[in-house]
Amino acid sequence: MSAPPALMPVSEALERLLAAAQPFQAVRGIALSEARGQYLASAVKARVDVPAFDNAAVDGVAMRYADLDEPGLTLPMHLRVAAGDAPGTLMPGQVARIFTGAPVPAGADTVLMQEDCEIADGRVRLPARENVREGQNIRPAGQDARRDEVVLARGERLTPQAVGLIASVGESRVTVNAPRILVLTTGDELQGPEEAPLPGKIYDSNGPQLEQLLIQSGFANVQREHLADDPELIRSTLTRYLTDPLHRPDVIISTGGVSVGEEDHLRAVLESQGELDFWRLAIKPGKPFTFGEVDGLPFFGLPGNPSAVLVCYLMLVLPALRKSCGASSFLPEPFTVPADFAVPRPGKRQEYLRVRCINHQGQLRLQQHPNQSSGMLSSAVWADGLAVVPVGKAFEAGEPLAFYPFSQLLL
Repeated sequence: MSAPPALMPVSEALERLLAAAQPFQAVRGIALSEARGQYLASAVKARVDVPAFDNAAVDGVAMRYADLDEPGLTLPMHLRVAAGDAPGTLMPGQVARIFTGAPVPAGADTVLMQEDCEIADGRVRLPARENVREGQNIRPAGQDARRDEVVLARGERLTPQAVGLIASVGESRVTVNAPRILVLTTGDELQGPEEAPLPGKIYDSNGPQLEQLLIQSGFANVQREHLADDPELIRSTLTRYLTDPLHRPDVIISTGGVSVGEEDHLRAVLESQGELDFWRLAIKPGKPFTFGEVDGLPFFGLPGNPSAVLVCYLMLVLPALRKSCGASSFLPEPFTVPADFAVPRPGKRQEYLRVRCINHQGQLRLQQHPNQSSGMLSSAVWADGLAVVPVGKAFEAGEPLAFYPFSQLLL
């Protein structure tokens, strides 16, 4: 009997997925108010300088630095400039009362904080020159962005900060990647959570979990379909999606049904429509993973266990989707944090443990959930990230592990 093929390292699988990723063709223009979390399909340029004019960074007094020749000099205050006012002009030997965000008057080149001045009877006593820096407390025009400058490149994730930046340069709409992603769940044993429990059935968690993972990752156009273990039904459903221009997906992701079991009918139907490569990965949870193309569309076949779906999506599928969006970064850099548990035996697969990062006596530590079963999701809810145990390595308590917070993986 021949030995089973060697398990593919996670790094090699990721490298292959990234190499195969092609830019998404499906894009759409949307209002900036709808953009949060999505990926730019085209760069954003500034329509204006930001700020559009030199303005005061503090409440205080605008003046000419050259007027600081005499310590203790008092000068008349001829202008008052608030945010939204026209700036006016400051003549030599004059100062202006100015407020944060207000345009700096022509002729002024320095703003003093009001705490550093004595203001009385329409005059201002100035501090000594050695206590003032020319140009201080002025935000120059174009400091944040110059007109026609690219402020966000294609592939950038539209975080709230990025949305704010786009608004600041005068854009109200953006073009985003809009791939339609079809999620397929399979199995006669699955039933919907709205149904009363039936003998021999389990509630489907993979479909809802994967749909929400995609949405939280910035992919809002998700379709979900459950397939019974019936080859003809699977074939007709797949044909319906692939031939309907209004519902044809750009990506297909399945959970279960693509292994080598007698009831794994989805794999045979998909192979008749394209080319699939069945990988045995050195990853835990997970191991069976399918990647290929179906009718020219990328296909990802995930394992059937819920925690394996979570890990394989975060570490393999999501980076490939980001690459297709034009992102420059596909996986965040992990943190290195000591574990408060030991890994006594080296494993043959790279393991992703569900852990919490806790503060123990002023030091960060990783705490492992006691149930690491691939069929359980309660540990993933309890955890705030994944700790990585490399292949063939054992660890003593207190040794550092690579730690990926869920908040960073989904950012």
